[in-house]
Amino acid sequence: MSQIGVVLKLSAFCRDNPISGRHYVNSRRTLIEVRTFSSRMTKAPRFCFLVSMAFGAIAACTETSEGSEDPVAVPSPEVGQLVTALEDVEGFWLIQRFEDFEPSWQNGTPWREAYVQISDDYLTYNVGCNQSGNSAVLGRDGVLRDTGDGSRMQTLQGCEQVREARDRRFFAFFGSSPQVRTLTEGRILMKSGERELVLVRPDRWRAINKPSFSEIEGRWVPQMSTEYDGWESAGFGIGENPGVVTIERERIEWSRCPDAPIRIRWTADARLTVTDAVDIEECAAVARSSDDGPRALMTILNANPAAIRTGQDYITLVDGSGKKGRRIDFRSQESILNPPPPPPMPQGLTPPPPPRAPLRKSTAH
Repeated sequence: MSQIGVVLKLSAFCRDNPISGRHYVNSRRTLIEVRTFSSRMTKAPRFCFLVSMAFGAIAACTETSEGSEDPVAVPSPEVGQLVTALEDVEGFWLIQRFEDFEPSWQNGTPWREAYVQISDDYLTYNVGCNQSGNSAVLGRDGVLRDTGDGSRMQTLQGCEQVREARDRRFFAFFGSSPQVRTLTEGRILMKSGERELVLVRPDRWRAINKPSFSEIEGRWVPQMSTEYDGWESAGFGIGENPGVVTIERERIEWSRCPDAPIRIRWTADARLTVTDAVDIEECAAVARSSDDGPRALMTILNANPAAIRTGQDYITLVDGSGKKGRRIDFRSQESILNPPPPPPMPQGLTPPPPPRAPLRKSTAH
């Protein structure tokens, strides 16, 4: 094939395939074909001339296609392709950011309390206060459209003014036809005007927010056992005598099972990996208890649990950090023995008046 033939071939490719994020791979393949063909040429000047013409032809692909008034938008490295079907993003997502708000235990919104769940063409969502939802559909343009009548059912939990105002903006966001794109690292972006919502898969969230061992080491009082499936959950207390769980670098010990310490090692993914499991039936607190709490606790401790920081004095150990799993919540023994002062009254709320003293009936003499 002559040099002109190669350039004509590339020109035809550009005419039929104006470059976008999807076609970049195709253009690279064509360039490789040109390089392979050029390697057969024996004279360097002819080779350089052909490669220069090839790059010129490929560069022309980035120009607008015939009849187009605007250049083809090439997504930035951070933003990926449009999402055009809800089934492509079904499941349970944690909110990484809404506007400038990033949920975390530091601002009173710990793990799994700010989320969006997508299933059966329906969205259920919560940004840390009340829950709401709506039916929706994703179009080929990547726009999420509310298919209901625009009304919203929601829970009626009382929150401070800042959170309630954020709730209103958050609920309205899903009726504003945001566009949905994939992001890197298991995330998606919903954007409507200047307002943005970034969602992240729970396992990825945990990897980003994993604690150090110094945050997990110590003496902890088990509080609650919970099983969850998406935003739904059910749980129960550990019992009237929860005991104390001591977490050390190489072992975990529950004070109610002193003869059954669990050998562990701390791994880079913030997991208490068991190196020598125990038979939980050997624990007298499990064998003799009619409550489910002791068994649930020892089961979690033997399940290579992942550790998550959920508050200044709180952690949780989880078996399954994705959509489904189970968890045991702990509070530090120190904070129970020496509790911190109560937090200030939320802004905008006034304390209730003190109860009135009961009226006493006067007795006639």
